[in-house]
Amino acid sequence: MKIRINSLLLSLAVAFGCLLTSCDNDDNGCVAEAVMGSTRSLEFPVSDAVPTMIAVVSDGFWQCEAPDWITVTPGSGGAGTTDVTIEVSDNTRDGAADLPRKAVLKFHGDQKRSFFEVTVRQEGDKFRDIKPSSIADMNAMEEETAVEFENLAVLAQTNNGFVGTDGTDLVYVTGEAAQARAGQIISMLGTKMDSDTRLPFVICDRLTDVRSGDVPSIPATDITADIDSYKSGTRTLIKATGIFDGSKLNIEGKTMSVTAEDCNTDIKLSDFTGHVLTLTGVYSGTASPVVRMIVTGLEDLGLNETIYFQSNFDIVWAFLADWKGSGDNAVKNLDAMGCDNDNVYLPNITTPKVSGVSALDALKNEGWIICGGGDLTGKGTGCNFQKFYLKMGSSNKQNSATLPKIEQLGDGATGIRLSFDWSPWRDKGPADMKPYDKTEIVVIVKNGASETQFPVSTPSLAAGEKLRWHNVDMELSGVTLNKDTRIEIRNIDSQFLPNGAVSGTFRWFLNNVKVYKPKD
Repeated sequence: MKIRINSLLLSLAVAFGCLLTSCDNDDNGCVAEAVMGSTRSLEFPVSDAVPTMIAVVSDGFWQCEAPDWITVTPGSGGAGTTDVTIEVSDNTRDGAADLPRKAVLKFHGDQKRSFFEVTVRQEGDKFRDIKPSSIADMNAMEEETAVEFENLAVLAQTNNGFVGTDGTDLVYVTGEAAQARAGQIISMLGTKMDSDTRLPFVICDRLTDVRSGDVPSIPATDITADIDSYKSGTRTLIKATGIFDGSKLNIEGKTMSVTAEDCNTDIKLSDFTGHVLTLTGVYSGTASPVVRMIVTGLEDLGLNETIYFQSNFDIVWAFLADWKGSGDNAVKNLDAMGCDNDNVYLPNITTPKVSGVSALDALKNEGWIICGGGDLTGKGTGCNFQKFYLKMGSSNKQNSATLPKIEQLGDGATGIRLSFDWSPWRDKGPADMKPYDKTEIVVIVKNGASETQFPVSTPSLAAGEKLRWHNVDMELSGVTLNKDTRIEIRNIDSQFLPNGAVSGTFRWFLNNVKVYKPKD
């Protein structure tokens, strides 16, 4: 198959090459100083491969280095464009596919001042002649090496695969074929890979044997006290104790926390939000500020707090799972806080819609009331959404967010606390040195006609200072909350008119709202 080459590109390449031509007084005349090709990689089947033609562009004499199983015709040439045919022999041995093979063709002049490489791959049976390996042997292999395990004991089945052991070391196995359950003894074929934290794992190609058997006990290293400095170059079994906040395990007095990269299929971590837990699992690398774990076991030490309500506005994001934004309006760009710049897409919560449902509709279905622009009926005027958070207000329009009624508060509860993250808005990026809006907000607890205001501290932010979240954690003291109580977060009275709008920009972000009571 002949590959078509853009003639203008080739003409420019040749013209550029001719400027660099150096003529030697040898048999080859002008020796190439610039060599180019039309492709950098080729792939062929095991047998009956159709030869492939590429174009080689040079400013002088060139030649090609190739292994015996690859035929390059012609194997050398002169200045200009040459059509070169690449042909491979059958990759078989004793009538069956041999191991996959790869070679790099190097096109260059006699003096190798310039060269162009083409990687040639030919399919084969990567498991031919393979011998069983230990996990330690696999750890030392190059990435993409075929591997065979025999009598691997499965410690835990996870959402994406399983954790296995040979009695000495641990391996994390993934892939559609990794269908093994805890307590099974398996043999398998797979491919060794390295994660983004440079820890080995195996993609399972197929299980070759599955049976019941005894699974050895592997002791876990407790990293709770040393989590800020703990690292390992292999998959080790670790455990840590802390408070689970719904997404990570936090340890008092420590900078690092634990997140679950994968989890035992028998464990639903979201059920343990607010609990003190001891998590056991396989170390999966460190990416500050978290230690990654493939969770295999859990010990519940009880609630650290009673959480009555919690929202990170994931419902707003979830309804957009099928929304097809593109370009500057792509879903991935909906993060002004993360980008530290307001130059991102800020869709109003009333638009866009998916199957006729808007973000505002999704919030209303959860019981939220979003008011703004002088509207008290919850039309959400002036409110925008980003990834898992809201942007409240716009020019000359202010918003309020009223939490849903909380049935779990029953007939009355005291000592309740409210926690949330917020930040004033700032136009442009930090390089523009724009000042922050002089936004001030307040929390209002409403029991029927009775209202109690709780002031919120305002961060002191210099012009152009980086956008960042500011946590508020306050006790709603002096009031009793019940299942009919409404909690509102909005601009202070001087920046908010119930039946109108205040002139000016008093914008802000809101996220991670939680109503809870600490453990006694």
